[in-house]
Amino acid sequence: MTLDERKVLVLSVIVDNYIKNKQPAGSRILTRRYSLNFSPATMRNVMLDLEESGYLMHTHTSGGKIPTPKGIKFYLDMIFENFNPKIRKEFENIPIMNALTTFDEKMNAILDTVSNLSEQISVLSLPDFSKTKIKNLQFIKMGEGKVLTILLSDSNIMETKIISLEKDLKEGELKDFSEYITNKYAGYTLEEINEDLRTYILNKRETCDSLVNKLLVETKKPKVMIDGIENIFKYPQLKDDLQKLKKLVKTLEDKKKLLELIKNVMNNERIILIGDELPLEDLNELGFISSSYQHNDINIGVVGIMGPINMDYPEMLNIIESAKKKINDIINRGG
Repeated sequence: MTLDERKVLVLSVIVDNYIKNKQPAGSRILTRRYSLNFSPATMRNVMLDLEESGYLMHTHTSGGKIPTPKGIKFYLDMIFENFNPKIRKEFENIPIMNALTTFDEKMNAILDTVSNLSEQISVLSLPDFSKTKIKNLQFIKMGEGKVLTILLSDSNIMETKIISLEKDLKEGELKDFSEYITNKYAGYTLEEINEDLRTYILNKRETCDSLVNKLLVETKKPKVMIDGIENIFKYPQLKDDLQKLKKLVKTLEDKKKLLELIKNVMNNERIILIGDELPLEDLNELGFISSSYQHNDINIGVVGIMGPINMDYPEMLNIIESAKKKINDIINRGG
């Protein structure tokens, strides 16, 4: 259904009021609050048409109407068409280059800042190292069948993984393989290295190929961080429903479910999911807005905010874009 100019105006007013005031308002209040040039009766008729079309729904607690996820998405698509996020200054104090601060600590600082500014639930996935270029790769024997891998990216970000192998390797073999990989494949991604290893010395190829392949599998597993879960206890639509709150907290604490959400949004530069659009059960009363950060123009992680369906999406996007810019600076300017 195509909305005419008046219906677009009324829907915009109702969504804007719901986001700013967190509660529905009747036609008389809205026509006065927004100085509309038509009567409350006309407003009610337009609202009824919008409700029949699925953009609004009636509330049980008042005579007003609130937007459905469909109505909010229509409004957001309209205002974000020419939206230019303003970079928030609060992220400037997080150091880009600081030898005393690890990469994970910097990402934690960004996550905390997002959570504090938004007063919502913040989500941040750490980089997919399978797509970053390697500067140095070391394999160190940890015990029988266990190998510690230390991966240094070309932007000086370090990642460690412990790999389990069926065949035990000697320290000398691992040292030789570390030198071979680092000398030959500096500037390559793990995916490129894994593809090219078929040219390696035949009698070592099977074991070393297995080692790099398992490392590739491990680095492809995204890690997700979450902060601000306590903010859900402030949501008016949830605070009186203890069972719903418990289910929501359980879902948010399940890293596997959050990784499912990350996978759904990773390939999008920016995405907004509302209500039933969220690919997880028990989250259909929430909204999620996210943006992907890049290295070498490839999406390698996601920063996002989850909150009530009527959160201030433009403000949340400003926060997210500021966090994304900071992460891009850290990753692309040297950890």
